[in-house]
Formats: sequence, structure tokens, C-alpha cells
Amino acid sequence: MNEKDLLLDIAQKCFNFINPSLNNYFDFSSKLATQIKVKELENIQYSFDIEIDNLIKNELKNLKAKVFSEESGWFETAQNYDYKIIYDPFCNSSLASRSFREAAMGISIFTNSNIWLASLILDYQTGLVGLAQANSITRFYQVQTLSEVSISQPAQKKLSDSWTVITLESQKERANMQQYLPLLSKVGRLIVSSGHTYWLKLAMGVVDSYLDPVVGEELYEMFAATVAEAAGCKVTDKDGVDFNASEMLNNFESDRHYSYYPVAATSSELHTEILSYLQGPTL
Repeated sequence: MNEKDLLLDIAQKCFNFINPSLNNYFDFSSKLATQIKVKELENIQYSFDIEIDNLIKNELKNLKAKVFSEESGWFETAQNYDYKIIYDPFCNSSLASRSFREAAMGISIFTNSNIWLASLILDYQTGLVGLAQANSITRFYQVQTLSEVSISQPAQKKLSDSWTVITLESQKERANMQQYLPLLSKVGRLIVSSGHTYWLKLAMGVVDSYLDPVVGEELYEMFAATVAEAAGCKVTDKDGVDFNASEMLNNFESDRHYSYYPVAATSSELHTEILSYLQGPTL
């Protein structure tokens, strides 16, 4: 299988499906306002989630794979499979339903022995794609033409110069916010948000760090971090242990709701400074 061609083809089909609605604000809002059902943990499922999920399923049907979809859970396309695939067809649809345009698609491919092969993130609004493959740097493409895009941003080394994303959106995440004030007071520019689109922005160097040290992220959301890793970013948990996609897939298969607490940065210096606040005596 050519992972690059498969993932880029999926990205292009997903974007072409949703793009007419993205350019029609009323249509986009109306479709996202259509709720299908409430899933586990009271998460809402929207019509776009299901439609794009089915589109990706159709693209994978001829592969011999064990697949996890954020919308459908685990399923197999064949009894004896060669690959494992994890994807989220419409990350941040809940934000998009309130007109925040931060929606993305993320998909990762592994061997049947859990060796990571490739990952892709598609930003639905811009049509920008980040594609990472084992033993290769992340490459960026404009999805409409699949032409490669050159992106060069300096990796910041200090929190005071950084654009940092932290996931403090919910009341639960802000309940102990006091302990993070020493860290937050040092950040140059602070963005409160989360999701696949920020792993792509981190890989591009548009933001300098991304962290979710309070509630954490389920592992189907974390495999997008491989796109940032392959771009040279440092990705660990809040204890400083490097993210390992193959090891985390083992954990995910044994515990669907395993939580990972990511700390990621475009430079090792910035990452070290962030960890010093998370682990330091100020907490």
C-alpha cells in the first residue's frame, strides 16, 4: 500500500465534500446544527460527522484493516488484516457548530503489529494538509491541487516569545487554574483551544507549544501528534516521557478511554521551560 497516496486521496475527497458548505455559511451552519444523537460521555454527533465518516469508510473498504473511527468505534474490513487505522473524520465539530472554524480531519496508519507508518491532518477551513511518514519529515500540501507547500517558521526557545495553546476551555479544566498562573504569566501569546488543527499548526510553527495537562486527551486524538513529531517538535506527556505512537496504540486497544496529557513544543528549549513550570515548586 502507498500510504501517502491513500491519505492524500482521502483528504482530498473529504475536503471536496465539505468545501461547498464551508463557502456557504448558511448551509454549513444548518448542516452542523443537525444533531444525529448523543454518544457516550454526552458527546453530540452531527450530520457532517456521519457523512464524512461514511466517506472515509468507503475509501478503506478494500484494505484489509482493523479500523477505529471516533464516530463508529472499532470495526474490521477483513478477518485477517494487514493494517490498523485510527481516524477522526471531523475533529472539533462541536466548536464548528458554534461557528468556530477550527475543524480538522486526522488519520493514522499502523502495521498489524502496531508499528506506526503514516499520519495526516487536514485543516478543513484552509485546505492545508500535513503528512508525516516513518523515517521522513512532515510535508505540507494544498489539498485542492495536492501541490507541496513550503513552510518555514522559526522555532521559539522562550515562553515569553511563544504563541502557546492550552486546553482550559471547560470548567473542569479551570478548576485548579491557580496552579498554572506562573506558567501562563510567562507566555507571550496565549490561545485557549484544542484539537487536531493545533497539532497541524504546531507542526507548521504557526503556534509554538500545545499542552493539555489537566484533563488530558483520549488516544484517538493523540496520534495526530506524529505530524508534529515528524516536523521536529518535542512531544511528551506532562512527566516528560516521549510520545510513542506504537506503544500508545497498545494502550488504546486495551483501554478505549486512556487519557494522555501532552506537552509539546517546536523546540527542546521551550519544551524544557514549560516542563519546569508544570513540575516545579510553584505548583
